Amino acid sequence: MRWHVAAATTISSALCAILLLVVSLVPSLEASLEPGTVQESDVTIRVEVGLVTLTATVVDRSGRAVPNLEKDAFVIYEDSVRQDIAIFNDEDVPVSVGILFDTSGSMVDKLDDVKDAVAHFINTTNPEDDIFLLQFSTEVFLVQDFTDDRQRLRQAIRRLRGRGSTSLYEAIAKGLAYVQGGRHKKKALLLITDGNDTSSEIGLEQAVALAQRAEVLIYCLGIGHGERGSFGHQEGVFKDTVDVDALLAFTDVTGGKTFLLQGAHFKQGVDQIDQACQQVAAELRQQYTLGYYSSNRKRDGTYRQIRVEVKNRNFKVRARQGYFASSASATPIPQPRGRF
Repeated sequence: MRWHVAAATTISSALCAILLLVVSLVPSLEASLEPGTVQESDVTIRVEVGLVTLTATVVDRSGRAVPNLEKDAFVIYEDSVRQDIAIFNDEDVPVSVGILFDTSGSMVDKLDDVKDAVAHFINTTNPEDDIFLLQFSTEVFLVQDFTDDRQRLRQAIRRLRGRGSTSLYEAIAKGLAYVQGGRHKKKALLLITDGNDTSSEIGLEQAVALAQRAEVLIYCLGIGHGERGSFGHQEGVFKDTVDVDALLAFTDVTGGKTFLLQGAHFKQGVDQIDQACQQVAAELRQQYTLGYYSSNRKRDGTYRQIRVEVKNRNFKVRARQGYFASSASATPIPQPRGRF
């Protein structure tokens, strides 16, 4: 009888100790999971070598999204070696989205049209999407934290004002870091700009490397100056030529898309900015999630090329071009210092 009592006392004490340990860990766990807690220290993104997932967009010859394909319609290669598709999903899954606004001085005469187009964009997305807003000019600022409240987003958009130069690469780097705090596995950034980078602390090569390491779709809207008299055309004031090659560098490696919108506001009666925003929103809702277990089991930290094909030659597919196979530890992604 005494043994049972002693054993019960010992077990009870052990359980109490375990409970105390769990309780002590809860605050730190909550802090690590709280969206938007991006510190100035490096951000870590881990990609497990075993399972590789990617988002694929399939379009026809007219550029329209192709729905209702089966798993057998796809073929995936990693470093030219065909892989067996283990995961397939064609459902409209919610996305964590960051919208990055260029609010440099040359955007002054375009912001009203952009605000209106983005308002249409957020109304077209999945109602469960959580969305945050960043504005960038000389510096990068968080305008609205993650929310699925469309009214809050619209109010935040209306407060945007144009001024300063263009920290485009820094905005993408910080957007990639911040979107990791979203609650959905699928993640995307929508960048809207009319110029090229003039004031970031990092260069294009480093920014693209960050995009390669993050499982985030990047879409870019480059707004040209097709109309005479645009504020952005005041020579010597702002460098406002769209750097299409830079935008393509981000979208090609991530599986997104670049839109070059010349004659920025309307062309043949069509609001190009609004049309592009709604096309992005529609794509995000009509994509395929594919996954495979890599036949290369090495954890060597190397970059591995991915090629996704569809068997129907009338269709084209976009997906991220590769990934870094993680070593035993997570892969650190250095983030630029500065105000955020």
